[in-house]
Amino acid sequence: MVGLVIVSHSAKLAAGVAELARGMAGPHVPLAATGGLDLPDRPLGTDAALVQQAIAQVYSEDGVLVLMDLGSAVLSAEMALDLFPPEQRAHVLLCEAPLVEGALAAAVQARLGSPLEQVAAEARGALAAKAAQLGAPTTLTPSSPLPSLEDGPELSVQLTIPNRLGLHARPAARFVQTANQYQADVRLRDLTTGRGPANAKSINAVATLGVRQGHQIELIAAGPDAEAALAALRQLADDNFGDKDDEGLATKDEPPPLRHGPQPETSRAGGKRRRSDKLQPDSSLRLHPSSFLKGLPASPGIAIGPARLFRPTAANIPAHTIANPQKEWDALLKAIEQTRVQIRALRAAVARRADRYSAEIFDAHLLFLDDEALREPARRAIFDDHLNAAAAWQRATEQVAAEYRALDDEYLRARAADVTSVGQQVIGNVLGQGATTPALTQAGILVAPDLTPADTARLDPALVLGICTAFGGSTSHSAILARNFGIPAVVGLGESLLALAEGTPLVVDGEAGEVYPDPDPALVAEYTRRADAARRAREQARALSATPAITRDGRRIEVVANIGSPADARAAVAAGAEGVGLFRTEFLFLDRQTAPDEEEQYTAYRAVAQIMGERPIIVRTLDAGGDKPLPYLDLGAEANPFLGFRAVRVCLARPGFFKTQLRAIVRVAAEFPVKVMFPMIATLDEWRAARALLAEARAEVQQRGQAVPDRIETGIMVEIPAAALRARRFAAEVDFFSIGTNDLTQYTLAAERGNARVAALADAFQPAVLQLIQSVVEAAHAQGKWVGVCGEMGGEPLAVPLLVGLGVDELSMNAPAIPQAKQIIRAVDYGEARQLAEAALGLESAEAVRKMLNAER
Repeated sequence: MVGLVIVSHSAKLAAGVAELARGMAGPHVPLAATGGLDLPDRPLGTDAALVQQAIAQVYSEDGVLVLMDLGSAVLSAEMALDLFPPEQRAHVLLCEAPLVEGALAAAVQARLGSPLEQVAAEARGALAAKAAQLGAPTTLTPSSPLPSLEDGPELSVQLTIPNRLGLHARPAARFVQTANQYQADVRLRDLTTGRGPANAKSINAVATLGVRQGHQIELIAAGPDAEAALAALRQLADDNFGDKDDEGLATKDEPPPLRHGPQPETSRAGGKRRRSDKLQPDSSLRLHPSSFLKGLPASPGIAIGPARLFRPTAANIPAHTIANPQKEWDALLKAIEQTRVQIRALRAAVARRADRYSAEIFDAHLLFLDDEALREPARRAIFDDHLNAAAAWQRATEQVAAEYRALDDEYLRARAADVTSVGQQVIGNVLGQGATTPALTQAGILVAPDLTPADTARLDPALVLGICTAFGGSTSHSAILARNFGIPAVVGLGESLLALAEGTPLVVDGEAGEVYPDPDPALVAEYTRRADAARRAREQARALSATPAITRDGRRIEVVANIGSPADARAAVAAGAEGVGLFRTEFLFLDRQTAPDEEEQYTAYRAVAQIMGERPIIVRTLDAGGDKPLPYLDLGAEANPFLGFRAVRVCLARPGFFKTQLRAIVRVAAEFPVKVMFPMIATLDEWRAARALLAEARAEVQQRGQAVPDRIETGIMVEIPAAALRARRFAAEVDFFSIGTNDLTQYTLAAERGNARVAALADAFQPAVLQLIQSVVEAAHAQGKWVGVCGEMGGEPLAVPLLVGLGVDELSMNAPAIPQAKQIIRAVDYGEARQLAEAALGLESAEAVRKMLNAER
């Protein structure tokens, strides 16, 4: 993909143009900005060395387009180019296009994956759109000529433009991005003005038409995807070309239609929203009282009550400079330590309320506080630039967050929000303001743009009856916390949610993902009845939680717990767990500077085994890397850690380190029914290597004269599609399989589960995921082996009958979900569940599967 570099005499101007361009380019186009001289406060000017660094930052053989403002910027860019070897200079193009207009046009074309020459041509033609809009005479023409229509039938459709500002920059970019997704020649004609036809795949050609609100346009297409292209463009127009509702409405007297279905954080065509956009709902939006909002189900349950609005406000950063840098640096260090105490307290509170695994969400936040990438720039800003502590820390966190946002990897980009969150906490302590938290004084439904994990962790469940957010995903950390706290939640409801007034009566259906503003009495009565029935069912389930889960026709399903600490083990026993299906051992390895030794691990594992008694325990070996870095293991920086050096790959590369854990597990297995499970196995070689190290560890314990088990049952987590597809080969060697549906889903759908932009896709109910589960079960049963499910899906009420029908033998879940899961199993007929599973496998989408399962309840 072509990279872009913005060069200006002013560093602020370069950053501003880059911000505009990123809105068009999206997160994937490499983009760098540089301006000013490499001196304190970046005075006006240009520096060849800085330009060279910017080009190097985005360089690839696909090419780099450099746009400059004037004068010495051109000279500096030419000098910078001379600093590269000839083979690299050939891939860098200095472009004479206008800086702002050219950058926006080039960003759109680069996002489409166009070659360097085409990106440059689009940039050069960028002034034509402005000239056309102002009605100025010009000889400029769009850079992309009108293509010849392909052979085949010519299709057309006429539309009316609803956008208040017409096809201005953002909707025009979305229009072009959508058209370019299809193998078809597409033309655009403005029937109102008679202009056109224009090439619908060129941002300049589209913008040059000057299409305004209310204009009639005609789209003409030919080629293999002509019909699909027109349908997609029609849908884009129906969605106001991705504009916010207040930009797209023809009048402000009529309410906008509520959006039905999941609403991701970005528009259909990929237009990026800033977090500030989320926090500024337009007062002109109104909700139709008889409609309902459709979002993503995040936490099951029913909530009825008034809306309680939460609108976080940014800290007011003082602008003054300081005379005593040491005093200001000491104040910053003190605020950092205050923040550390607060985060640790929050982590401990979450561990008590939910489980240790949920609390691990905050480990990364603690690591940020000691990160020199934040501390050192803040220190320089205080001592060199004489900034006050709050301003210095803000500058440092904004720089690091911007670096995260500029990365290719979705997971790493999402870390920008973590940096910003921690930054805000520190700034609040510097200023003595504390955190802006959703502190309700009256019971109700919390309505917010989005919630951070820290926001959710601080909620009082006695007052927060339910949660509704305009953005966010059902697999986000906040959603996981809401489920563990038992708070019904629906996320991704769209910006229309933010038009609700304080106190608006709401009904929240956390299982269906539906929210009803101003519900009529009949609807309230129906949901009240459902809530009462659910409460009685929960009470009955708790009363029977210690008894086995056996289907109506006699099939027993083992229901066990996911745990991460002795406290979790006690909660599991109290909830009726028949064992532990997933013992996460990471709690011993995280939030420390040295690795735990064998004795510490042995003591911790044995403490859990004593609590569980004779109940079996499956210990998962260390799953580090990815989203769980270890400061004492140099895992190296990775562009995509979820697909990189993590879990068993790390352990196999460090056999001595790995065998320390394996010896501790072997010693506990000599006394208690302990099994071993290796995570992230992709190949038979990995499995065999891990099993061989376990055998070596057992032999080493035995040579020391310590007791060892005759045999340790050993299995793998199925998280990678490769393992599922090769399950028949694995089944001949493993003792059991445990399916981690969270990772299996994200790897199967190529949708990172923490990324709100693809949250609707990262759904374990997708038929492709169900098919992989079925294939693992069939392969295991053919060899007399058993299969468990230990991901989030295992404890989801809607999924339980489906998993039973797929033939799963064991379900592992967080302790609070165990009583209800057992009750659901007792109500299931296995034969009917198998028919249900077969029907689900024949459906086309996760939404269709959920709809069918809900209808069968």
